[in-house]
Amino acid sequence: MSYAETLILDIVPGKVPQVAAVLSAVSGMGAWVTEIGHLNRITLLRLSDTVQELLESRADILAALPHEFLLRSDVTSWRVLSPVMPAGAYGSVYEWRCYESKTDGMANTERLFMDALPARLEHSSLLCALVSLEGTPRFAHLWPYTDLNDRASARVNAVASGQWPPKIAGFLNNMENEILLPLANSIWR
Repeated sequence: MSYAETLILDIVPGKVPQVAAVLSAVSGMGAWVTEIGHLNRITLLRLSDTVQELLESRADILAALPHEFLLRSDVTSWRVLSPVMPAGAYGSVYEWRCYESKTDGMANTERLFMDALPARLEHSSLLCALVSLEGTPRFAHLWPYTDLNDRASARVNAVASGQWPPKIAGFLNNMENEILLPLANSIWR
């Protein structure tokens, strides 16, 4: 798979279970609810060999959503940089990191991240790394962990190695981080 799409849904407080129930009928994608970070948010991740396939099926997913419970949605198409883990059970928590790049900083961000990635993978697995194809230049990566202790240990060990984090801060405008819990129908859980 070489392309991805995220649908980030900000839900009316108290209505996440209703939206999650509707999404349980949609298969073939990653689906998480934010536990730490922007609350009342569901993040969906779909993969495809072409952007066109993503665009053609986007309307069906958006039409299935209960719009009366949506405050905001952000739909982004991405180019996949790293190998993507196959569907399966990898942990009870996932970490979504998304960086807004300076207009001229994306090439350096991408290169430095990918150069540092092999050393980081010695400490934990990466579900995928992504570069936005539209809108504000963004770089994102998604990491599965057994639990929050596993995440903390992996990050401490990676930083202690001196190989992580990649030296990309000078190329970024903004950095965001969320801890996500997989929904029951998520293909990554």
